[in-house]
This record gives sequence, C-alpha cells and structure tokens, in this order.
Amino acid sequence: MKTLRSKRRILYFWGSLTLMALFMIGLGGLATYPFFSNYGVQKTTTGELEGLIFGIFFSLSYIYVAWAIWEQAPNWVVDAERLIYNHKETFYWKDLERLDLTGKYYSHWRRAEGVRMIFTGNKEVIFFDDKYQNLGSMKLFLEQVVQQKQPVVPKPFAGERETGNLIIYEGSVWRASLFYLFLLLIFTFSFVFINSVNQGPLGYGIYTGFVFALWQLAACSLYNVRLSDRELIIKNSLWPGYQKVLAIETIREVVYEIKGRGMRTLTVIRQDFNTESFIADGLSDHEWLELREQLWQKGLKVRNECIPSERREPEMEQQ
Repeated sequence: MKTLRSKRRILYFWGSLTLMALFMIGLGGLATYPFFSNYGVQKTTTGELEGLIFGIFFSLSYIYVAWAIWEQAPNWVVDAERLIYNHKETFYWKDLERLDLTGKYYSHWRRAEGVRMIFTGNKEVIFFDDKYQNLGSMKLFLEQVVQQKQPVVPKPFAGERETGNLIIYEGSVWRASLFYLFLLLIFTFSFVFINSVNQGPLGYGIYTGFVFALWQLAACSLYNVRLSDRELIIKNSLWPGYQKVLAIETIREVVYEIKGRGMRTLTVIRQDFNTESFIADGLSDHEWLELREQLWQKGLKVRNECIPSERREPEMEQQ
C-alpha cells in the first residue's frame, strides 16, 4: 500500500447533507409560501412578512450547516512521506509531534471517536471514524508505515475459533428503555382494532409489520456479551439467531460509551482500526465492570466513558 485516499460514508456524510437540505430549505420554503401566495392579491400581513424573513434566514443558514458537515469530513491522501489535507494543505510526517489513533475529539458541535495528529507549530488535524469508510485502513497505515516504518501494511492476525469456558453477561430486557417503548406502542396501537373497520387482513397485516419494525428497533439496544479464553461473542436478547464472534487477538481496544439518548454501548476497535458498536442497554453496572475486569485480565485496553467506577485500569495496561 503506497497511497491511501479517503472514501466518505454515503449514509453519514452525503445522507446528512441531503437530509439537512430537505429539512432546512423545505421548512424555509414552507414559511415563505403564505407571503408569495398572497403577494399582489391582497395586503401583506405582519405574520406573512415574519414568515418570509424567517424562511429566507432559515434556508440560507443551510450554507453554514453544510459547511460544518463538510469541514468534519475533509478529503485526505496519505503516503509514506506526507498527508494531503483537503487538496490544499500538505503535512509531512517528519513534522509529526503527536499521533493519537483512538479517542474522543471535539469539532464544531460534536464529540466523536477519531484520530488526531499534531504537527510542528501546534497544527492539529482530526478525522472522525463515522465520516469515512476507510479510516480504519488509514489508522493502520499511520501506525505501521508512519510510526513503525514498515514497507507495507500486513493483514491483521485471525486466530482459530474457541468457544469453551464461557462467561455470560446476559443483562435484562427490563433495563432497556426501548423495550418499554416497544411494549407501550404495540399495546397503544392495538386499540385501533376496537373499530370493526380495521378488523381485516389489511389492518392486521399493517399492525404485524409495525410490531416487527418496533421489535427490530428494540433488539438494536439489547445486545449481550459472552467471553471465552480467546473470543468475545456478541448475542442479542430479542434476536436468538444473532451471533457475532470477535477473536481477542484481533481487538485493539474496547470502549464503554453512550449512544443516542443515554444508551450504553460496547464499541470494539479492531487491530485494523475498524470499529463495531453494540448497544447493550440491558447490562447492569456490575456486569459492565465485571466484563471490564475480565478484559483487563486478557490484556485488552478498556476505555470507560459512561459506567461509574473508582477502579482504574491496571498501570501495566496504560503504558
């Protein structure tokens, strides 16, 4: 691998730009509609003028929002000698003073996982994981080619499977807020069948599809964990057939963090810096902390950002 170029995520980057354009320009146009629909037909009211001013300002503010989203995901190109930032700035690795391959960093209004580089003159460059398809490959490139001076990036080691001596952290569905929302909504919408008009194949079919969608949403917050001597296994309390097996040798770091509206999440950073997140809202504080102890014993770094604890990571793991 001699040169690596950025690939933005379609969903997180282009999707954000498109949705914000539809929302802000659409709402702005809706606010200005009464003014233009009555212009020249009848006297303009104060409310219509206020709507016009608000609509124009709100639509134009999309320019700033688009710029902020764009600034959070600049183009980059890396090779063995330099980083080309956004097609206009070049940073050379000989001027690199600090490199943080994992961690949470701030930019504009958000704080997220990413990579940070500080060059001579205190010039800071940050790239966020969720904005790029291939930032994991970039991190691996930085570690092995830039830091360790290796000529190529080797493929991460993948060991053989081993599932004996499991320690199970099952949790409980009754701790997950989305599970309560799931029960509440399916109970509430069942009242539509009080009206006999809805008691037909179409009505029951729509209701079944609605329940299935809500069940999938609730399942996304109810992952649980099994740990063996060589594997971290992710299963799901509401999705019995689901299983994700991660070899311990392929894991670089584990992060306890918050996703969405306060939902506790287990994020796994692999040796190749690709990340996977599993919302485990059903696990108790005790299970989270006990899992951390077990991961420490296996030599893994665990970054705790959400579970109250006075116990610190063993000193030998911080070095």
